[in-house]
Amino acid sequence: MKTYTSQPNEDLGIIAKKFGMPSWKYLYELNKEKIGDNPDLLQSGTELDIPEWDTTSGDEKIEAKGVSPFAYTGGVSYRYPWVPVSLSVVDINKKLMSDFEEERKYVIWDRENGKVFSRGDMKKTDVIESLAPDSNNLSIGIKGVPIVWENDIHYHPDDIPVSDKKKIEKENKKSSSFMDESQDIPE
Repeated sequence: MKTYTSQPNEDLGIIAKKFGMPSWKYLYELNKEKIGDNPDLLQSGTELDIPEWDTTSGDEKIEAKGVSPFAYTGGVSYRYPWVPVSLSVVDINKKLMSDFEEERKYVIWDRENGKVFSRGDMKKTDVIESLAPDSNNLSIGIKGVPIVWENDIHYHPDDIPVSDKKKIEKENKKSSSFMDESQDIPE
C-alpha cells in the first residue's frame, strides 16, 4: 500500500482525484484513525494510506480471459454520475468554526450553468452532506461566508461579487437565467 502526506489546502476529495479514486469516502474509511471523526478536518502533514485502486474499466480483465469485452457486456459500461459532497466550515487553521448564531442558507450548484443541486439552511458548521454530479464546475456557497474549497474561493450565489457574476454571465452567455429560482431543485 502506498502512503501520501497531505499538503496545505488539500482535502480528501482532491487527494482521491490525484489517485484516480471515485470518492473521498474510501480514503476516509481507510484513514479514519489518523484523521478523526470529521473527514473535513484533515490536517496538513497527515500521512495517509492510499489503496491500490483499479482504474481500469474491466475490459482488460475480460480480454485477458480470451473473451471480447463487447460480446461479454454488449458494449455497456456504467459509472455512477453523482458523488458524495461533504463540507465543514473551518477557520484558516482548519479548526472547526463555532456554530452560526442564526441559520444561514447554503446551496450546492454548478458555476457553469447555474443549476442548483441542493439547498437548505444550516446553523451547525459541520452539516453539509449531499450528493452532486461529478463535475469540475461544482460550487458550494454559504450565505455571507466565502469559503475555500478545492483551492478555490466559493460564494453563495447571492454573495458573488458583481465583477465575478458578470464574468460568469459572459462566459455562459445566459445573463438573464443565472441562478433562476424556477429551476427544479431536488428535495
